[in-house]
Amino acid sequence: MNRKALAILSGLLALTAPVACSSQSKAAPDARADGANGDTAKASAPVAVDAELGDGRARVTLRFDSPASDVKVNVSGLDGLTVKSAPTPVDGASFVQSAVSTFDVEFTPGAGRSHLVVAVTGDFQGARRAKVASFAVGTPTTEQQKASGTTVTGSDGERVKIMPVNGDGQQ
Repeated sequence: MNRKALAILSGLLALTAPVACSSQSKAAPDARADGANGDTAKASAPVAVDAELGDGRARVTLRFDSPASDVKVNVSGLDGLTVKSAPTPVDGASFVQSAVSTFDVEFTPGAGRSHLVVAVTGDFQGARRAKVASFAVGTPTTEQQKASGTTVTGSDGERVKIMPVNGDGQQ
């Protein structure tokens, strides 16, 4: 990943940090967001985010697992992907449990592999929560395929990539 992409990614993460953060990893069924059972995973918004990718277009589907209000959806790109449609297709909407919302996103992909990022924020059962999902577009270039870090497996079986601090491949 080049420095520009890292800067953009860092900026996006910084913008979503005050609201909440999430990952695609699965938490234990009895995991609590407050860490009472020893789990420190943050609670993410109870919404599933899916995208059907096509040539310069994506159909994004949101499935709400609980009622939500003041929902805002932002779409953006990483690694050269540029969103051509509205960057905020949903703003201030409310949804009932089991609601499904679908919208189209038009984009210009970056060179090689780039990413479409969908960020959903809202009030879910009295708590402000967020969920961010990223969808890969295209095939990685030779440069993008070069490993720039070391991949290790944690004690929980999750793969983690350790990235170099100064960008020159040294850790």
